[in-house]
Amino acid sequence: MSKPTALVYHDGRSDPAAWAKRCGVSQEACELLAAADFIDLHLDLDVPVRLYGYNPSQRHEPAKKSPRLWGQTDFPRLREAGFTGVVYDIATNPVRPPKNRLETTKRNLTVAQGRTEHHPEDLAYIRTYGDYVRARSENKLALWLSLQGGNALLADPSVLDGEMGDALHRITLMHLTSSRLGSTSSPAGRDGGITPLGREFVERCNRKRILVDLAHSGKKTFWGALEAHDPSLPPIVSHTGVEGVLPHWRNVDDAQIRAIADRGGVVGVMYQSAFLEKLWMFQRGSRAKILDHLEHIFQIAGEDVPAIGTDYDGAITPPADLADVTEHPKLIQDMLDRKWSHQRILKLLGRNYLRVVEAVRP
Repeated sequence: MSKPTALVYHDGRSDPAAWAKRCGVSQEACELLAAADFIDLHLDLDVPVRLYGYNPSQRHEPAKKSPRLWGQTDFPRLREAGFTGVVYDIATNPVRPPKNRLETTKRNLTVAQGRTEHHPEDLAYIRTYGDYVRARSENKLALWLSLQGGNALLADPSVLDGEMGDALHRITLMHLTSSRLGSTSSPAGRDGGITPLGREFVERCNRKRILVDLAHSGKKTFWGALEAHDPSLPPIVSHTGVEGVLPHWRNVDDAQIRAIADRGGVVGVMYQSAFLEKLWMFQRGSRAKILDHLEHIFQIAGEDVPAIGTDYDGAITPPADLADVTEHPKLIQDMLDRKWSHQRILKLLGRNYLRVVEAVRP
């Protein structure tokens, strides 16, 4: 292992007034962000790391002209943006053979866990709510490990009963393809609903206290998974848009939002422009639409349900005015300009999700 090093970044929280001036927002916005539990429910930073060797420990400059599908974050900029926790996602490659996919997933999880050891002053791999509280008190960025695509484990789902199940914070049941667990919401798969194996998988996650994420699930699969889900535990949708603002195959409808709310879960709004507003391919939208989707969730389910699941670095085209993670003070300013209360903002930034985490793994 290489020698442990500290990340190099500018911590705006130490001087909110200077941070506000640099970002062109009010001091109130930066003071609020500095005090907040700020959690991203779905970060795909590991995709460019694995795809082409992107260095997550280096502070990269954001793209200034054309949009990039990757490079929206790195560990220094996540710290600079004020994040206190991220759900660090390991995406599943659906074209790998099942056995090879499982072994690759094991290796990817081990490497991701070990990455925190390079920066012990700044990063903390965590498993529980108590771990998060400790990392927060030590001024470290907390990382929960998650898996996108339960089909990664289909060669042997029983691995969840051991150390892998202890390590994983959350599993997104489906991804962009259907599997022997159920069906994706993507046009790439027909929604035949959850399978018996999918029901067993949900039940296994519940027993192991692994959060079940229904983002990407087809509607029949979504409702079937909820039927199989332990009613005493909260399910979530980590990163999505809402059909009440933009009808789209990737977005959830009002009934789905209410169902998650009734179980005590949260719904995270993502930053993919095409899921937020009607655009041409690769056209970038406006960050105002993120707030429109959050506002709709408030109206449908109340203030305890909305959250943020950016999907940064997951081959998305984020809004042109929120293309880089460090621009989040501007989003907070937008919330204040809409006359949202501090309590509402603090809830959606992290408190809502922490309530879920504490209920599943105290």
